[in-house]
Amino acid sequence: MKLIELNLTNSKVMMVQFAPNTADPKEHTHGSDFQLSIPLAGTPYIRYQQEARRLEEDLWCITAPGEKHYHFANDCAAKVLLINFEQAFLQQVLADRLEQSALQVEFMPWIGGPAEGLRKMALNLMRLAMEGDGDQAPLQELEYELASLLFALGKGSHTEGLQRRAPRLEHPALQRVLHHIHEDLSLDLRLDVLAQEAGISKYYLIRLFREYLGQTPSAYIADVRLSTAKQKLFETNADITQIAYDVGFGSLDTFERLFKQKHQMSPSEFRKLR
Repeated sequence: MKLIELNLTNSKVMMVQFAPNTADPKEHTHGSDFQLSIPLAGTPYIRYQQEARRLEEDLWCITAPGEKHYHFANDCAAKVLLINFEQAFLQQVLADRLEQSALQVEFMPWIGGPAEGLRKMALNLMRLAMEGDGDQAPLQELEYELASLLFALGKGSHTEGLQRRAPRLEHPALQRVLHHIHEDLSLDLRLDVLAQEAGISKYYLIRLFREYLGQTPSAYIADVRLSTAKQKLFETNADITQIAYDVGFGSLDTFERLFKQKHQMSPSEFRKLR
């Protein structure tokens, strides 16, 4: 029984629960998707490559496009986290990370090691999708990070290339984007627009922000907008709503929510501290 199903731009995240001695309706594939099967509770199993194996905390599975499999539970109920990635998306993420043209993606099917990071990130995706304001950029950024974490944890055709790659100290595309952001915060600073400004893919741009600035583009932009708004609140008597729009927030509610989240007080409360 599906508890949750979240369909995103390049991926799908599902929570599936199995009663004792039940299974998927039938053996199946996922077209051009890779699928991660990660245990959440109980004793879930997967039948794959003519073998039935138990999914465990330190042993989980990724099936390749077109490979038949099914999940099931024995005498105990079980819950499984399923994460599907489109093959073309994983190829793009890998190409961006290795700074090469699109590459063939191949994984070893059984992945050993804790899956806690993937679980937490997938749950964050679900929460953000359900609680967010409709902005797709944070979701796409988390999708990219989730795929990047998969490449870090799972061994395959990518492993040697990622191990060889050393990060560069500077990147001109990132500098162009940062200049564009700081030039006018009221501009359209969506991920697609920034990627076009930089002349690179949006997934590559996400990685550059993570690598050099330690946060996603949307988080960085929100921080800069909040910092600028805070300065305007302190130094001017401008209307709070006008300040929110001047620094690029789409609504007063969004500005006040993020400001309070960061500073533990509302913009009007902060202004009274002057």
